[in-house]
Amino acid sequence: MQPTDTADNDCESPDDADRIKDFWNRHGGPGAGITRKGNTLPGISGWSEVSAADGYILRCDWSRSGSRQELQYIEKPPSR
Repeated sequence: MQPTDTADNDCESPDDADRIKDFWNRHGGPGAGITRKGNTLPGISGWSEVSAADGYILRCDWSRSGSRQELQYIEKPPSR
C-alpha cells in the first residue's frame, strides 16, 4: 500500500503522503488491513482510513464546497 492509495484521492492535500508516512513511522509501518473509504455525500463529503501495524487507524474526513476542500485527520487507537 502506498500513501497515495487513499479513497481515490478524495482526501488529498499537499502533505497527505507525508502525514501517512509519519503515521506509519510512529506506528510500526503499514498494517495488514485494507484501506477503506466512503462517501457521506458523493463528491461533497466522505472519509478514508489507512491502518498501521500496531492496529492504529488514520482517518481523514473530507468535505468540498466549490473549490474549497477541508480535511480533518484523526488517529484512532486499536479496538480491544
